[in-house]
Amino acid sequence: MPAINIETSSPFCEVVTSARGLSPKALSALQADPVKANLILPTYLKARAEEQKNGLPNPENTWFVCYDSPARSRILYVASLTKGMTGDYPLFIFTTASRSSLVKEDVEYAMEIMAEAIDLSVSRERVYSVFAVDLVAAATGIEFYTRPYYDSTISFCSKRDIIQSRQDTVIPGIQYDLCPATWEDIPEIGRLCEMFAAESEPFVLTPRQGQEEGHKLVASQQVWVHRVRNGNGPTEIASIVAFTRNCDKVATITKVYTPPNWRKRGCAERLVRRVCKSLLYSTDPKEHIALFVGNNNPAAKVYARVGFLGLDKSKGPVEGVDRWVEIGFDRRQVQIGQW
Repeated sequence: MPAINIETSSPFCEVVTSARGLSPKALSALQADPVKANLILPTYLKARAEEQKNGLPNPENTWFVCYDSPARSRILYVASLTKGMTGDYPLFIFTTASRSSLVKEDVEYAMEIMAEAIDLSVSRERVYSVFAVDLVAAATGIEFYTRPYYDSTISFCSKRDIIQSRQDTVIPGIQYDLCPATWEDIPEIGRLCEMFAAESEPFVLTPRQGQEEGHKLVASQQVWVHRVRNGNGPTEIASIVAFTRNCDKVATITKVYTPPNWRKRGCAERLVRRVCKSLLYSTDPKEHIALFVGNNNPAAKVYARVGFLGLDKSKGPVEGVDRWVEIGFDRRQVQIGQW
């Protein structure tokens, strides 16, 4: 049997500091699986458009492409350290392989090579956490916090998956309206963003930061509200749904929040279903809607009732509905971002 040349058969990691410098092969890998690539692809496309307009790359964005060898014949992983709407994103890692085909030893070897490239390219303070499919996240070797920041499942739905509600739950005496947010909604949306973050330690927001996020969501037309009014009383927002990572084929729901006083009344389910229908049937329709949901979050049942796949365990597993975890580095050594 011929000897194997380790130098030509080992994974190779390319560091990309310009959006226009990402190889067509890497972009094609992301575009081939836009649901799983929803953490990286939308931000990349936005960065590329801005770079083409301004002529200069954004120094806050870096991508890492892990190939099967220096010959770059096959892409194994694409990772990113980029800036989002509200702050620096974690290290996101996308794999071209299915979860079931990943081999622990191979993943660990590739992650060692990628970690070396990252360590030589960016400040250690910048990498505050990694978010990836569970086996990949574990292979990065981050062990400081044994409890993940976020232990979640990725899910998705399409037109054929949406479950039509037999009848909207009627709240006696309550009038409601589901619609895109307006400028007048910013103060309340900002307050709800702050409340959402307070339940997502360590990614908390100050009141000012909450208002800034609310303003950005409304300005970008990426948030809907569920307004309610009790009799002749004032109008309130009972739930919000934001979708901030979007590309041609996929929109990603990135925030669903209902304040405690309006929970268990069907508000989130009603609004999520309406937003999904709008995104799937608009003049620029998406093929899929993606989201992540915490594995201990009862909202998973809500999303399952809307039609998101793989969340109803009684129906068995669904290919592509996998566990994803965010594991954090020592917060004394890094600068926490926001996402």
